[in-house]
Amino acid sequence: MKNSFFVISNDEYHADKTTVGHSALVRLLRSPAHYAEYLHEEFKITPALLFGRAVHPAILEPHIFDTEYDVADEDLLIGTLQSLDDYKAAADKLGVSYGVPTKDDLKAAIKKADCDFLYRFRDDAVAEMAAYTQEKLSGTLQSLDDYKAAAAALGIDLKLKKDELKSAIKVADVKAEYRFKEEVGAEMATLTQQNLVATLQSLEEYKKAASNLAVRTEALTKDELKAAIKEADVNSEYRFKEDAFQQLYGEKTILPQEQWEAILKMKHNVLMHKTASHMLSMGKAELSAFWTDPVTGIKCKCRPDWLHENKDEVPVGIVDVKSTLDASISGFARSIGKYGYDIQAAFYVDGVKATIGLTLPFYFLAIEKNGPHAVAMYRASDEMVETGRKKYRAALELLKWCRENEQYPSYQPFGAVETIDLPKWDQFTDDDE
Repeated sequence: MKNSFFVISNDEYHADKTTVGHSALVRLLRSPAHYAEYLHEEFKITPALLFGRAVHPAILEPHIFDTEYDVADEDLLIGTLQSLDDYKAAADKLGVSYGVPTKDDLKAAIKKADCDFLYRFRDDAVAEMAAYTQEKLSGTLQSLDDYKAAAAALGIDLKLKKDELKSAIKVADVKAEYRFKEEVGAEMATLTQQNLVATLQSLEEYKKAASNLAVRTEALTKDELKAAIKEADVNSEYRFKEDAFQQLYGEKTILPQEQWEAILKMKHNVLMHKTASHMLSMGKAELSAFWTDPVTGIKCKCRPDWLHENKDEVPVGIVDVKSTLDASISGFARSIGKYGYDIQAAFYVDGVKATIGLTLPFYFLAIEKNGPHAVAMYRASDEMVETGRKKYRAALELLKWCRENEQYPSYQPFGAVETIDLPKWDQFTDDDE
């Protein structure tokens, strides 16, 4: 057996959908179109699938369940930062800015990022030019007394009017020692206007410059806020829930409390079932078998939940664990028909025989998902296995045709109209009165 089965992970087993397993056969029998869809559909972990996946190791491989699954203890996470409001409160205490930047925030950020001095701000330029203008105006001639002092120094008649003095000073001032305030002011006004060209003034101009410099103009996202808090939290005052969770549970799959309790009860009830407990005490879990169907040439696979062995480690039975709503013999019989478990039983029996040469009985270990989580074991009858065999053989032949013709039709490929009626179990007759 060790040389006939493969020990691979569940993900590895399901990765190759072109090798046909039980799930593919069931879809084929619904319609080839559903099988084709199955080949390309994205695999999604639903809460129901998560629960079912956890049940198997809890029952069959407790050591794996204990290391890979857990239930969160919320008390250990009290005080950690979880919501965006938690993040904002911490950021406020640490002085971390996280909202939409104000105009002043953007200005400071642009200045910090603008290493090549590509941008100037209008208010800064105005202030610079005002200071420069004030400097240039210092010492210029402004009042009549200023004019008279300059005229006296230049030997000009002081009895002239102000405008006449100005003209006389300009003529006499061959060394250009004197300048007049209004003229310097006009020059500086022109220079100021030139210096204001292309400076940043509006919020939109700030945003455009910020964008060019890779400076953000929006509020921080939650992840960015988290990073900012971590950087500012030099005293390690704050812990984030996901970080604490990772530290506590690592890569474990965390189950809701109600699922955890249900699985433990299911496990307990299996152990209390005399036959189930005995069969699961000897054997191996989750071994994978691969073979080629001799009739169609199609590659096939199966993955028995449990191979029950005798004391000599020889397989003597196939056990498949099924979580179900109704484990009673009548209720589970309906599930067998609804979900194609008869096909699975036959396919696994024949797959194991093709792999190790032994024809083994197939057992269902049915465990109710809901309380009281009743347990029942059923052996697939020879009639059930034979019916399932006819179904899966038909599915393989259908798949062979589909592959050869590259066609995967749905229910009514030729557009037929069929007559439909109630199923027999739902028909009302006079005998029912």
